[in-house]
Amino acid sequence: MTLRDQVEARRRQWEEFHRREAEQPLVERCPAEILADLRAIWSWLPEAVRSRDDDPEKTGIQTMRAALSRLSGFV
Repeated sequence: MTLRDQVEARRRQWEEFHRREAEQPLVERCPAEILADLRAIWSWLPEAVRSRDDDPEKTGIQTMRAALSRLSGFV
């Protein structure tokens, strides 16, 4: 398979993804449900991953961690 074939296959995959996404109904969710999902995902990460910052220059990660630390049970 050539690079051109690979790029074309990936393009078709993205087209299919966007087509299917457009068919999905919009689900209204309350903020508490969204935070519960984030907490669950965060808890699935090992402690070593949650406490490590591979690139401390990325202030977005620092800001996110500071915000999460204000919510009980995240950090």
